Amino acid sequence: MNFDQGEFNFDAKGSEDGFRKWREELDSKKRAFETRWGVILSRRVSVSLKNHAKPLTGILEWAPDPKKSRSGLPLFRLRGLEFGPAEIESIVQVEVSG
Repeated sequence: MNFDQGEFNFDAKGSEDGFRKWREELDSKKRAFETRWGVILSRRVSVSLKNHAKPLTGILEWAPDPKKSRSGLPLFRLRGLEFGPAEIESIVQVEVSG
């Protein structure tokens, strides 16, 4: 699932409350995914990886490619580098100034 786009139910009947509810459900699923895997998606972060000399800074993305995923674990992408949750030593959200 892409947490930025999600999966919209076009068959649902109702008012604009449906969009709000859909957005809330999508945000809830994203928070649960982040909590489960100890990551911060779609925000600027600094990530220290095992066996990597310097922390990487950028927007962390989930790379949901089942062909590349090992053992059903998610893959993440940051600055062109793909890695699994076990490779993450620390992750911190970086405040954007301006």
